[in-house]
Amino acid sequence: MNMSSRPWQTPLSSLVVTLSRDPDLARLALDRIRDKRGLTLGELEGQYLPLVIEDADARPIHRWLEALPGVENVDVVFCAFDSESAHINP
Repeated sequence: MNMSSRPWQTPLSSLVVTLSRDPDLARLALDRIRDKRGLTLGELEGQYLPLVIEDADARPIHRWLEALPGVENVDVVFCAFDSESAHINP
């Protein structure tokens, strides 16, 4: 199945972003992440930043985070999905 023709949408994804140990790079990444629309940020714990993506397709934002200087890793911890067929045939 082609990813773009999936029968579900992911309106909510929870991630943990691991920021760089370099404080300058981490601060720059954090500033960029704070400015990004569609994200709800949790409380920074050391170099770990929990956040929620509220979008039907989280992949572009996930890729953006992974490519962002100052981000070491992006872990998906939760991904909600809703099948269209569940609304048609409950």
